Amino acid sequence: MYTGFKAIVQGEMHKEKKLPCQDAVSCRVSNKGGIAIVADGHGSEKHFRSDVGSRTAVEVTDAAIIQFLKLLSKEKESYYDTYHMDEQLKQLEGYIITHWRQAVLLHFDSHPLTDAEKTICAGEDLDPSVENNRVRMYGTTLIAAMIQKTIWFVIQIGDGKCAVIDAGGVPQFPPSLEDERLTGGKTSSLCDTDAMGNFRHAFGHKSIRGVTVATDGVTDSFIPENYLDLHKRLYNDVTSNPKNAEKELQKSIAVWSSKGSRDDASMAGLFLKDGKPIVLGESKSETPPPPAPGLQKRHIALALGLAVLAAIIVVLLIKVIVKR
Repeated sequence: MYTGFKAIVQGEMHKEKKLPCQDAVSCRVSNKGGIAIVADGHGSEKHFRSDVGSRTAVEVTDAAIIQFLKLLSKEKESYYDTYHMDEQLKQLEGYIITHWRQAVLLHFDSHPLTDAEKTICAGEDLDPSVENNRVRMYGTTLIAAMIQKTIWFVIQIGDGKCAVIDAGGVPQFPPSLEDERLTGGKTSSLCDTDAMGNFRHAFGHKSIRGVTVATDGVTDSFIPENYLDLHKRLYNDVTSNPKNAEKELQKSIAVWSSKGSRDDASMAGLFLKDGKPIVLGESKSETPPPPAPGLQKRHIALALGLAVLAAIIVVLLIKVIVKR
């Protein structure tokens, strides 16, 4: 019923600096649904192990969502209401933070600092004896999406974008995932001491055609409108020929990154395999369209008429009260 894809490339900027790719990506699909995840290690001096941090984030999150779905499967469908899902996703986010921190600290313990890394710590005033500083070395963003027939959700911390394709074939950014603070290169991170408060999530119970997640190496290469339009063709390509579409996407992302962000770039997604092709430029949203111009004018005229009538009634009432 579902098909998935993933693609990842190392950015020219990191190739020139001889840095490892900081992105990590994962996609798993079954007949019931799937999970798509991307993570973007920060790659700056103080986050010199963020390539490990992003891979660890993807692994921990994939395992956590699988366990989460097992728990959900034991609940009645009525349990998926807004309140319960909101609380359950907060618990999932907390679980991921805790287990990611534990995993990177274990990595630190089993991989002592090299001389080069000790030099970085000294230059960045990063005392490795402080636990939060050790965790900071592995800093990364994270976006994970899950889709099934009766439910979908996305969790996110940091930059990057998730796009959801609704039942009408219209791709859009879920508003609850937006974070106005993340401008000018700023990002939140799994390594933040207040990571729990920086997570955002979106979910729904209506059927959707698909969902994608991408790091900023992809999304920064587009203006938002063009990035969303890309999903219509991508959906048609992936659902008609998944293997070929994934190969072509890999090539495309390399071009987008080299000509745009020059950053590491990764993308993954899940699409409803038996959905009808999206007619490019003619897809219809589930959101009701605005009234036709003529109808809008009649609504405005009616509203103005009612406002005038209300004013007249108020004036008459005042006159009656004054006479008394």
